[in-house]
Amino acid sequence: MAKKTKRKSVPRRYRNLRDDATVESAVQTIARDYGLPEESVVLVLPSGRKARSDKAIGALRRDWSDR
Repeated sequence: MAKKTKRKSVPRRYRNLRDDATVESAVQTIARDYGLPEESVVLVLPSGRKARSDKAIGALRRDWSDR
């Protein structure tokens, strides 16, 4: 039986996005990490509207936690 080796770092897809990152960069990161087409990822506000691309991830998280 082959010996299992442990990962030295956490895979990129499991890392948290920084609070000061923009929605635009988050969408690009998510699409790249999961191998999705460019326009398939959309981050939305609690109201269901699409989040602005220059909105900070921290602000988006606060919007959802206040809900």
